[in-house]
Amino acid sequence: MFYQVEAFSDKPFFGNPTAIVIEDSKESYPLHFKESIAREMNLPITAFISQSTKADFKIAFFSPKKQVPFSGHATLASVWLLAKLKNIKPNTDTVKIETEKGIYPCDILWEKETITKIFVTLKNPEFQEIDIDKQKLADILGIRTDKIESNEKLPLVVADVGSPKILVLISSKEMIDALVPKYDEVERLCRKHKATGLHLYTFDTYTEGSTCYTRHFEPLQGAAETAVSGLANGALAAFLVKEGFAPPGTLIIEQGESLDRNSKIEIKVEATKSGIKSVKIGGKAQVMFKFELNKEINTS
Repeated sequence: MFYQVEAFSDKPFFGNPTAIVIEDSKESYPLHFKESIAREMNLPITAFISQSTKADFKIAFFSPKKQVPFSGHATLASVWLLAKLKNIKPNTDTVKIETEKGIYPCDILWEKETITKIFVTLKNPEFQEIDIDKQKLADILGIRTDKIESNEKLPLVVADVGSPKILVLISSKEMIDALVPKYDEVERLCRKHKATGLHLYTFDTYTEGSTCYTRHFEPLQGAAETAVSGLANGALAAFLVKEGFAPPGTLIIEQGESLDRNSKIEIKVEATKSGIKSVKIGGKAQVMFKFELNKEINTS
């Protein structure tokens, strides 16, 4: 059975749309067929859920271009769907998801037997400062150099909580929304610095109480722009806490306004004086569509 689930929103047609396929317990689709389905769905991620011998469920993730090791938003969407379908028993506190990157615990919050939120625990963050010529970066983004506000206190970094992202501080939300990047150059930049995406952020937010507003580009993965990136925002939240620009606890980050899919993601960052202890991305989801593959289609 095929589904579409919007991650990080409880409103229809908002959040990050995710295609999800629950595979038959007796027979799995071959790799080439999964790749074809992901290209056909043409969403940032298509997730395939199957049985696991190591965890509660196993999920494989595919972009329109290729299989990817892990996806934060697709994990949240998949667990939400499984809970809605009662494949996860009501009031189950935690499930473990097997992926190519390892096993990820997911906390499930309930009100009686109704799911309210999910939080996915990510890997411990890693950060690496990088040297990028600001004039060249400005040309790639289509803005003036003075609109890039990354500096010694908040340097240009590759931050990784499951997939490495380049973090760039921009002056305002209006500037972030207005810029039109050169996607081929964004892809080259990400390849050079061994990152999967370019994540722009600003402290100028649309809603009071939010920490940042962001925009995410990952043409390397097959999606020019992602409505809401769990891994990129999780990496950003950890980076801001590490650098002292946000306190440990729950950070609210906005994304999706540029695509008319405005959404919010919650990131729980636990930290002590010795460093970041854990990063969890969370929020709600919305099951949008359910459909079946034509039985006449040859899947072999």
